Amino acid sequence: MKKLWFNGVFYTMASEEETVEAICTEDGKIVKTGSYNDLLTWLADEAVEMIDCKGKVGLPGFIDSHLHLIGHGEAMNRVDLSNCSSYHEMLQKMNSAVKDAKPNEWIIGEGWNENEWANQVDFSIVDLDELSSENPIVLKRTCRHVYFVNSIALDEAGINQQTVIEGGQVGVAIDGRLNGLLYDEAVNLIIKAMPAPDDLYLSKAITTAVKDCHRHGIVACVTEDLSYYGNANLVVDLYEQLLEELSFHTHVLIHHTTLDDVKLRLHSGNENVSFGGVKAFIDGSFGGRTALLEEPYDDDRNTNGLQVTPPIKLESITKKAREAGLPVAFHMIGDLAVKQAIDVVTKYPNNLELPDRFIHCELLSKQLIEEMKKLHIVIDVQTSFLYGDYPWLIERIGEERNKNAFLIKTLLDEKIPIANGSDTPIDTINPWQGVYSAVTRKAKDGLIYNESEAISLFEAIKLYTVSSAKSFGQDHQRGLIKEGYNADFILFEVDPFQVNPDDLLTLACSETISRGKVVFSRN
Repeated sequence: MKKLWFNGVFYTMASEEETVEAICTEDGKIVKTGSYNDLLTWLADEAVEMIDCKGKVGLPGFIDSHLHLIGHGEAMNRVDLSNCSSYHEMLQKMNSAVKDAKPNEWIIGEGWNENEWANQVDFSIVDLDELSSENPIVLKRTCRHVYFVNSIALDEAGINQQTVIEGGQVGVAIDGRLNGLLYDEAVNLIIKAMPAPDDLYLSKAITTAVKDCHRHGIVACVTEDLSYYGNANLVVDLYEQLLEELSFHTHVLIHHTTLDDVKLRLHSGNENVSFGGVKAFIDGSFGGRTALLEEPYDDDRNTNGLQVTPPIKLESITKKAREAGLPVAFHMIGDLAVKQAIDVVTKYPNNLELPDRFIHCELLSKQLIEEMKKLHIVIDVQTSFLYGDYPWLIERIGEERNKNAFLIKTLLDEKIPIANGSDTPIDTINPWQGVYSAVTRKAKDGLIYNESEAISLFEAIKLYTVSSAKSFGQDHQRGLIKEGYNADFILFEVDPFQVNPDDLLTLACSETISRGKVVFSRN
């Protein structure tokens, strides 16, 4: 039976200010839009379910262009350290978790950020060792490029003072002993040492994550999960099994280490799962000073970051991706990392329908932008990072380089395709933090940074809807309220286009409709 959603104002996002009064859906698709009376006439005497939207305002369902879906579900089921205001508070939270843990159970904390603490401290493995002599403890920094672990976790991972790992670092204290900090590729030794999650664990994480996506109006995403949970095919199997009932779509990036494992199913896909670029990390993060820069950091002239994947390996990954008929998807924060990505995809051009994904690109230059204009790419930006990265980012890179940070308007003006995402669990999954930051350029401290790079609300919402859908080749069926498109839309009690820009940060959807059915309601 058809459904007629009426008594609403629905922004189609096909053009600025274009709205319709009513939407008719059937079998998960939008079959007709227009005025209420016109749709009643069109339906004639046909049986239809009438759904009164009670004056609410609608937008197309949001699509997060870059996140870690299972990681988000995991983080929601673990110790949340994101709101800790001090090192001491973090240890207190973990002490409580240790008391509730079973013997030998791995205890995981998520989301600490020392840049949010009033006082800076020296991390000491002794502090974690005092919490437990039985349980491995792993505390993941908000960027997930830095872990803080205890001695048992190091032992389980086979890490000692002689450990050297390409693309990673093992932290040491002034006295030369390990301090419990691990950087970039070194964290993978911990991941491999942890017990492989089973299907029940992964199913719970997926379900938890998708339900939270729906709570925030997100109906689809681009995710990267395959290298963290043992059997990559198990992850794909669970997506295919669970997402139909959950009414959600994932476009899955393939970490280069899992390509051989899943390559036989890469060109299948269905309504719930599609496959995208081959993922590799070129550098790390600004927070850990491992983003790769052309020049050293302003607050530590002894380093310009960390080369996680060297250029010669990037070449072999790109070549292998091209042979498999796939784009690449490279993580790059710093300007030198972006330059390396440009070099390798220029050497191995992308002649595919899907673009290569340049993920993050937080620090650019005019020259890099000119070179990117020649490429078949999409840039996955995270405007929500702006909210939390200031003011400390200026300490890292200095005032002059900061002029080239988060160049959202410049990229739009230069016609370089971009899409917006959260990178959750690295940052909040809430799309409105990203929209707010893109429109106001305000950070958590209330100050405005690089105001000339602010974009309009219409542009900001497009980056979470049709632009994001276009990034993985589905803009013909997602991201707009339009006939023939998926019946994905979200309803609000207020009109986002009429609120004060400062109020965007607290905006929340009242209902999420995915494939024509209500998957979340705040009532």
